[in-house]
Amino acid sequence: MDSLDALLAALLGVVPGAIYTWELEKQVGSWGLDMVDRVLRFLGMSVLFHLLLAPLTWWIYQQVRGDGLVGGSMPWLLWPAVATYALLPALAGILVGRAAKQRRTWSRLLTGPAPAPRAWDNVFSHQGRAWLRLKLKDPNGGDGGWVAGVFAPSENGPNSYAAGFPHDQDLYLADTVDVDPASGRIQLVNGQPAFRGVGVLVRWEEVNYAEVSWT
Repeated sequence: MDSLDALLAALLGVVPGAIYTWELEKQVGSWGLDMVDRVLRFLGMSVLFHLLLAPLTWWIYQQVRGDGLVGGSMPWLLWPAVATYALLPALAGILVGRAAKQRRTWSRLLTGPAPAPRAWDNVFSHQGRAWLRLKLKDPNGGDGGWVAGVFAPSENGPNSYAAGFPHDQDLYLADTVDVDPASGRIQLVNGQPAFRGVGVLVRWEEVNYAEVSWT
């Protein structure tokens, strides 16, 4: 196998699935359990894309190994044809990743029924605004050991954020609210939560209990 054959083998056998996996994980995070799992994922997707693009693959091979490049000329159609092997997997990865975050039923055909490796990732990959009440292990933290806030975009600073797999679980709430130190209930002023205008960083290992409600 010469260098050109090796390049074609990499293009057809590895690159489409790798690009798909890259774009998918940009949307949902690194949801492969380990390196082997991720390699199998992008190799499997490469096979699927290769099946879909088999007629185009044969045409490219004829152009490269046939008379298409005789005399040093390159057919201009070869450029967009090769680009398809990058653009189509990238677009598929973006669409599947967004559909998985939106809990679209059809996305499970490619991600499986439970793509997130942890309940943590499943909760915080959900799009929407969430209220959290956290009971800390340290009774002196927060208000009597309680912290409550909103997991949502921020108008004055960084948006709320939860670290995803495989990184350590930590959480940033863009804004917090006053709570009753005794019960942990969110205190209301004129029927509305009393925002403090202060964000908070919390490590999951510091939390005993978490209550999540979506709005």
